[in-house]
Amino acid sequence: MAKLLIKKNIPLKDLTTFRVGGYASYFVQVHNKKELLEVVDFAKSQNLPIFVLGGGSDILVSDEGFSGLVIKYSNAKLSFLEKGERVFVTAEAGMIWDNLVKECVSRNLQGVECLSGIPGSVGAAPIQNIGAYGQELKDSFLELNAFDFFENKFVVLQKKDCKFTYRESIFKDKKNKGRYLILNITLGLKKNLAPTLTYESLISYLKEKEIKNPTLAQVRNAVLEIRGQKLEDPKVLGNAGSFFKNPIVAKEVLEELKKEYKDIPYHYSDDGKAKLYAGWLVEKSGWRGKNYKNAKVSEKNALVILNPKGKASAKEVKDLADQISKDVYEIFKVRLEPEVQYIGFT
Repeated sequence: MAKLLIKKNIPLKDLTTFRVGGYASYFVQVHNKKELLEVVDFAKSQNLPIFVLGGGSDILVSDEGFSGLVIKYSNAKLSFLEKGERVFVTAEAGMIWDNLVKECVSRNLQGVECLSGIPGSVGAAPIQNIGAYGQELKDSFLELNAFDFFENKFVVLQKKDCKFTYRESIFKDKKNKGRYLILNITLGLKKNLAPTLTYESLISYLKEKEIKNPTLAQVRNAVLEIRGQKLEDPKVLGNAGSFFKNPIVAKEVLEELKKEYKDIPYHYSDDGKAKLYAGWLVEKSGWRGKNYKNAKVSEKNALVILNPKGKASAKEVKDLADQISKDVYEIFKVRLEPEVQYIGFT
């Protein structure tokens, strides 16, 4: 334990993109399995709960903080293994996700180009089953290595074990809360393959730019440009990106909504259900650009809640989100679920 610096009373707001939240009783960065086992022993000896922190881009930490040990896994190594036309890419959990995408695109490896610009770490990607512009992590995911705190052992989880669905996974199951620390993930990407384009706004953007047969690099640049137009930069204004998941409803529910809201945007999924757009629902509920105490809904994108002046409390952000959800339900009878994870709230 002598080589590991375990810090006390660290402000978590400095480690999250929302820039809100209280203090962690203890905080430590680990770089390998040996160090991880040491800090797990320390936590057990002090009877401390453990929270694993990634890039801090998809969480809202309570004002009370976290009374336990926060672990940040910082190994950011990357390796490639070619087998025929497939390349197996293994990225350590501490790597910045977009750095992984950038490197894969530069090697002309197809499968993650539409996931460009998503903030956060590689280790957080499976938790949310991150997705954008027609791609999801699960499309190229093969397996991951993790530490199971419940069983006190290292484990390998295959794709089927992770139970990926839209913005969900085994890691978000309540019974598995705090169970795993992801060490690395392995993706199966394809060499020299043209991008698969299915998302209408991305296709339209490329057409407007008169790019007929886009390369992976052109698709990545297009995604980054679109994201820049639609989303707020957390380096400028504190936020966690899209705050709510797009709700999925039965076809019958959609048909009822269309009777009153003929312009409601939607997209049918493979199972016949309809995915609505949370940002549209929030905007039509009157919240776009509105303030709530020191928190605010973005004027650029109603799906984003901001800490515009760095003065918002976590309670103010959550109260705003709760009020938005309440209003959307009262108007549309559709329930919004947060995509952002709440940490330390009772």
